[in-house]
Amino acid sequence: MIDYMEHVLRSFEQCTGWDRDNSYENVTATSENLLNFRVPSGVKFQVSNKSTPNTFTTFELSNNKVINGSLAYLYTNCQGLENYVSTSRDILLQEASETYRQIRPLYPGHSLRNPGKAKGFEPSSLWYGRMYYPTSTLEAMLVSRSSAQTQFVAKCISSLANASVLTLYWQKDSGQNCQEWIASTNEGLLGYRILHNFVGSQSKLNTSLYNDSSLSVGGELWFGVLNTTPACSTTLRYCTHSANTGKPLTLTLSWNPLFGHVSSTYSVKTSSGATFSSKYDFNLYSIESNLSFGCDLWRRGNIKQSSPHGVKPPSGSNTNFPVSSKEENQRQPGSKEDSPMFYHLMAGSTSSQKLIEDLNVTFASSLQKLTKEKSTIQRFENSLIDANFASVWKFSTSLRHKNLRILWEGKYKGFLISAGAEFTGAPLELPSNLAGESKTPALLRPGKLGIQLQYST
Repeated sequence: MIDYMEHVLRSFEQCTGWDRDNSYENVTATSENLLNFRVPSGVKFQVSNKSTPNTFTTFELSNNKVINGSLAYLYTNCQGLENYVSTSRDILLQEASETYRQIRPLYPGHSLRNPGKAKGFEPSSLWYGRMYYPTSTLEAMLVSRSSAQTQFVAKCISSLANASVLTLYWQKDSGQNCQEWIASTNEGLLGYRILHNFVGSQSKLNTSLYNDSSLSVGGELWFGVLNTTPACSTTLRYCTHSANTGKPLTLTLSWNPLFGHVSSTYSVKTSSGATFSSKYDFNLYSIESNLSFGCDLWRRGNIKQSSPHGVKPPSGSNTNFPVSSKEENQRQPGSKEDSPMFYHLMAGSTSSQKLIEDLNVTFASSLQKLTKEKSTIQRFENSLIDANFASVWKFSTSLRHKNLRILWEGKYKGFLISAGAEFTGAPLELPSNLAGESKTPALLRPGKLGIQLQYST
């Protein structure tokens, strides 16, 4: 479950037109959400409040062998943010839970993913701070949007027990490319990340006329100045929809040449209430491999619930279609609207009229197929946006690690509840006097168990 402050940060990004999915850091977000979701440990209770349209506070109390607490405060000068931030009673579950991320394709002529935000852009900033007790650890973050394509982020952690760490990010997103420059005081780390989106055409005369796919390639380079240690990786991501059912799927392929690690993922949303994902890891040097599976199953509520402010779809949803279905439905096969490029032939001979009729018939069938494919994808997208989900079950397992993760997330009387457990097949640690005895095959046993409750007003 997303924390309240994380929800406010993502709402700030949406309000200012920043696309978090167009970043190399989140290039494998879909598979990570389905396979490596976080299971709570112990008991955690969080209360949040929006005191003014620009200030937000959170108090958190947890008990995991030791009682800990934290107090967080956030301020922003972003105008209209209150239209994006929802309370725990009003927020849609698919917005509060980490799940499948739908990537919007980039078409020719679109310099930004959200061109409307670029026209009326206003510089804004966000300040965030959190104090942890009893460790007296301070966490701070600054996000500054100086232009529609740039964002500056500064993160800092100050602790009495450990050395303080300051990390700076300079990000530039032009739509087709997203570049990041990173500098950190931890080992003098310097990094560079880039994600390139290949521009696709809106329509092609092939098997699928309505091209709603997205192909992205990115990489990252890291260098530790103090320890002179390099690191790098590259990833390819392909997102598309089924033309017959409108169901989205995502494929990724990652490679780390220094460590010889290759990873591939396949995620598909089989229905509006079910998502499945698989991941295969292989190391070229050690010949070790691993296969992981994950899924989430959603249950709908009894009463249909819409977004409280009615201004935004779920994060990452694709609503930017080039042609509206209303305009397509008004067109009839063989009408003049279907062939405006042939108006100059209307006064020709009988052969010209015959040519026009043949072209109208040919393109009419193509337009009908394009409209059908587009409406199918649109219908599936709308079913996700308008759905009122009451709860979700998440499962993931790994054959190599022999573990099983189970997580339940839902809403109850204004509370957001997240409860889960992680079972592991690793053998128990035996005392030193029994270490030499034979070990019996270990069954799955609970390794982590917890529940988290959130309430916000």
